[in-house]
Amino acid sequence: MRNSLLLFIFILFNLPGIYSKNVSADTLTYEVLKEDYDLSKNWLISLKDNPSFADPLFDDSSWPDSRDKDLNNYLDSISAYPPFIVWLRTHFYVEKEVHNSILSLKFIVRDACEIYLDGKKIKTIGTVHTENKPGISGFNLRPIPHPVVLDSGEHVLAIRYSFFTIGSPSKAIQFDVMNKTIGMKVEVSNIERALEKLADRSDTFIFAFFSGLFITLSLFHFILFLFFRRNRTNLYYSLFTLFLFIIFFGIYKVTNGSDLSTTLTIGKLEIGAVLYIPLLFIALLYQIFYKRILVYFWILGAAVSIGIFLVAYSDIQNVGGVLILMYILLSIIEILRIYFKAWKKKKEGAGIFLFGILMPPVGTAILALISDIMDSMGSTQLANNISESLSGFFGYSMLLSVSVSMTIYLAKEFSRINLKLSQQITEIKHLFQKTITQENEKKKILENQNIELDKKVKERTSELAQKNRDILDNLQYAQRIQSAILPETSLVYQVLTDAFILYRPKDIVSGDFYTFSQKDGKVIITAGDCTGHGVTGAFLSMIGISLLNQLVNESGITNPAQILNHLNNGIISALKQRSDEVSDGMDIAICSFDLQKNILEYSGANRPLYLLRNGEIKEIKPDKLAIGGFRLKTEAEFTSHHLELIAGDQIYIFSDGFADQFGGEKGKKLLSKRLREKLVSLGNIPMKEQEKLLNQYFDDWKGHFEQVDDVLLIGIRV
Repeated sequence: MRNSLLLFIFILFNLPGIYSKNVSADTLTYEVLKEDYDLSKNWLISLKDNPSFADPLFDDSSWPDSRDKDLNNYLDSISAYPPFIVWLRTHFYVEKEVHNSILSLKFIVRDACEIYLDGKKIKTIGTVHTENKPGISGFNLRPIPHPVVLDSGEHVLAIRYSFFTIGSPSKAIQFDVMNKTIGMKVEVSNIERALEKLADRSDTFIFAFFSGLFITLSLFHFILFLFFRRNRTNLYYSLFTLFLFIIFFGIYKVTNGSDLSTTLTIGKLEIGAVLYIPLLFIALLYQIFYKRILVYFWILGAAVSIGIFLVAYSDIQNVGGVLILMYILLSIIEILRIYFKAWKKKKEGAGIFLFGILMPPVGTAILALISDIMDSMGSTQLANNISESLSGFFGYSMLLSVSVSMTIYLAKEFSRINLKLSQQITEIKHLFQKTITQENEKKKILENQNIELDKKVKERTSELAQKNRDILDNLQYAQRIQSAILPETSLVYQVLTDAFILYRPKDIVSGDFYTFSQKDGKVIITAGDCTGHGVTGAFLSMIGISLLNQLVNESGITNPAQILNHLNNGIISALKQRSDEVSDGMDIAICSFDLQKNILEYSGANRPLYLLRNGEIKEIKPDKLAIGGFRLKTEAEFTSHHLELIAGDQIYIFSDGFADQFGGEKGKKLLSKRLREKLVSLGNIPMKEQEKLLNQYFDDWKGHFEQVDDVLLIGIRV
């Protein structure tokens, strides 16, 4: 497979040289040196490795000729066991007329070698393998010519060839284009001719030009596809030109000089690209003429993919080759079928593409006819030049005809779309003018209506403003009532000397509330949070305050759990709540202080208590029960927590408004964790000062965000 790839690339680049003049005698004359002369036709071979083989006086008469069939069969039999060394020798004669002329020797090898001319090493190509070090290929399709000065007479060229790649050694040693050699070739020519050929980059320029052209087309149409993905024509054309780029860029890379590994890799890509070109072209035609991909495309794709796999990676390469051949024939048939069917049905673009596919053969036939006419008229040189350019014209025109056809088709399609857009713009302008006329008529009608509406709006606005003032007055009056019901903070601070009540309603009135009572030597203080806020929360809070005052002051209940149980029944009764509906309720924390004994009793309905002692904060968990509302279907009762207090203990009860506030740099909730950390950081500060700092902390966190709920936070230091 590797030799096949090399042979494919070499033939591709050296088609003009295949039919060059073949001289049988190994005698160098000026006449011979007008063309590159192949010195590698008459090799004598030895499979031994002996430095004396480089000596021009060494007797090699017993060595077999490279054309010996038995030798070639033996070499082929050991080809699976490289590396090994082969010595090659050839004798040639230099005429007197070439005496002391500067000649050029050009070597093309597959592996690596040492070259000796008349016993003197003149060149090393690659790295010859040793027992401890693998060889490195010196392969290059554009080798640098080696200048030599030869006296007249006989000369000996000896080559120590290091064979280390897997393949046929006999084919590697022989070198005759088409059937044999890719491993070793030696050409001799005039140095001027060799340098001119080395400096000639016209073929490289052509390959570079086409590489740039096709990659530009590929990127341009892929970008068009990205902006308008409904039209997949651009996608398939982008892939088609991408594969053409791979072909030409690969040839460009190899002709600029590449080692064996790179050349083999490029060769595989070249073959794959060449084989997939017809498939992509069929996809392009399907998209243009059918607006979809037919099943036949997938059948051809599977055939060529399986064929390539079998040829490259299996032992049944013949089956793979048959599949690839069938794929090529069926692709040609399908392309012709699509063309002529589209032409018959007069589909848009059929004529353009039919012209593109017929242009190469028709143009080639015309050039051939012109060549015959020139030859018959005696212009033999011109006729020969035309004949030599026929294959190149056919190949390049085949590649360019598709691109030219596609360009013409897209230009025509673009023109058609522009024409359609122009017609649509004209229609839009007409409709726009008609719409403007209608809008002007509506405007006049609306102007008359607006005058009347303005009067009504002003009247309605005045009425709403008056109602808003009335509502605001009522809310402010409700605030005074709520403030009157709430305990006076001055009375609280007379009993709890080191304490604070941070109270910030969201609206004018609040759903958060607190109570304060003294009964039987105990101080009872509560922090409640009613469902909702504003007016609804305020009404519920006043009911809660009234019931709590009644339970403590009139009924004499000081146990927090009993207070909550009675409060729950009182709320359900007062609001006439039923078990088949979700009703309003409240969360509440109640503390009962025995200041003489330093004992605290606490009970909570969904609201915890924080105890800050010696710089550490502890959370006393509440019962997961609400007052009223959701608690209608359960018989569970509240529990009391008994805490023995020590001097300096700090107690905090609160609603959820502080922790639920959004703010900070990322607009997140403050959360209970941050609140606890803040309380710990303020632990050594008097309670009044804590209130100020907590207020400031809340404002800083809230920033430009709106307050989301009522805020209540009560702090007491024992």
